[in-house]
Amino acid sequence: MPGKPQKNLEFSLLLDYYAPALTEKQREILAMYYNEDLSLAEIAENFGITRQGVRDAIKHGEATLTDLEEKLGNARRHQAMREDLDRLTQLVMEIRCDNSGQFNPVARITRDTAEMLKIIERLDTQEDANGI
Repeated sequence: MPGKPQKNLEFSLLLDYYAPALTEKQREILAMYYNEDLSLAEIAENFGITRQGVRDAIKHGEATLTDLEEKLGNARRHQAMREDLDRLTQLVMEIRCDNSGQFNPVARITRDTAEMLKIIERLDTQEDANGI
């Protein structure tokens, strides 16, 4: 449908992190819009308000979520940590394959374990910075 704005699904993720900071109404409206994929008209009917009222609640909620993520960065840190853990898993699998005894992969094992240690150090540093 031409002219229809595309939903930024990043807000669905931000809602997982920061929903308690929203008003109950904003939280419910954003959940219906992003998680349940309801239209503005459907949400307006559920709340007995206008489509413009729904749009305003969504825009204010999105602004709050964006502001919190810019200040706190929880979603960004979680994504980086997830990527690091995925890379660690890949490196471990490569080392297991190398240790199967079919060839002598000393250089690759040394490189992979060095990278693993860097990732672990980065994760440890993030943990310290977050007071965990």
